[in-house]
Amino acid sequence: MVFEDFNSRCQIDLIDFQSQSDAGYKFVLVYQDHLTKFCILRPLKCKRAEQIAYVLLDIFCLFGAPSVLQSDNGREFCNEIVNSLKEMWPELTIVHGKPRHSQSQGSVERANQDIENMLTTWMQSNNTNKWSEGLRFVQFMKNKALHSGIKRSPYEAMFGSVPKTGLSSSLLPKVILRKMESEEEADDVTDVDRPTVGTEKDIVHLNIATERKKAKENLEKQAKRMKDLSNTKFAVANIGSTVRIKIPDVDRGKGDPRSIIAVVLKLTDDGFYQLGCNDGVLKQLYSRSQFTVCSENLLAVEAVPNESITLRSAATAQSLGTGQGFFKCTCTKKCDTKRCVCRKKEVLCNSKCHNSLTCTNK
Repeated sequence: MVFEDFNSRCQIDLIDFQSQSDAGYKFVLVYQDHLTKFCILRPLKCKRAEQIAYVLLDIFCLFGAPSVLQSDNGREFCNEIVNSLKEMWPELTIVHGKPRHSQSQGSVERANQDIENMLTTWMQSNNTNKWSEGLRFVQFMKNKALHSGIKRSPYEAMFGSVPKTGLSSSLLPKVILRKMESEEEADDVTDVDRPTVGTEKDIVHLNIATERKKAKENLEKQAKRMKDLSNTKFAVANIGSTVRIKIPDVDRGKGDPRSIIAVVLKLTDDGFYQLGCNDGVLKQLYSRSQFTVCSENLLAVEAVPNESITLRSAATAQSLGTGQGFFKCTCTKKCDTKRCVCRKKEVLCNSKCHNSLTCTNK
């Protein structure tokens, strides 16, 4: 995805720090503009929709609301409270990535890895576990670092200039900087050859436009390289070809097959594939990298029933047992009544459930 302007599309995601909470803070909200790659980091004490909406409101009032806000499929982002932001910004569109498919959030997911590494380094360098305090420094370091995709720092793409860190970041010789003792002296030196206000404003606008244009051009080059590499690695699948789709662990039982056999039914104009299996047409559209083409045709297009089905349902249909069959409860009592989901389904509580030591269903 390549966009022309800042705020055309922004992405949000959460980094889980519950295992190392800091003064009540347990999550990091990452907000990134897709064109400039400029990111904003905010610590969160919870990931309730109210908290997410409050932070997004603060960001929107600072930079404006994007045309499209993309998030993962977390409940905290799908809640009606977040969607209520559209009442204040009617033109805002909120879209969600594919379930359990991090590639649809690829840009912000890669940023998450960088942020975690930088935050770890900051804590080690400062000998502290107060990561919420280091978040603002990591945000600045991330935005001033060279981005391999746009070939410049997000700060430059956003503001049209390199980040300033005081007079020391100017072009003035250090000898002059050491001799300056007053504000008047600093003004006299920095006012040399300074353009008029109108000219300076035009130059700033021109620099910003130039930096963002170059960022867009570099993103287009990166996208072309990625597409060419993908086309080389994954040849086009013809309609009627038999393919094998990997079933995510969360969608199958422990002893169930790891993949499902399907057939290509249609290729959309934007390069996605509609697939079908013995039990129906799969609801999700697939990219070429999400399945493997078989050497022989094992399933005919005519054998696919004309009804929609999810991949989990298809996996359950070919299972020798009950399929995925996963249940968990969040009980705060002893799990000794049928109010407990696990006990009601006649399964034992597991590590995904509560942490209560008084559970009677383990």
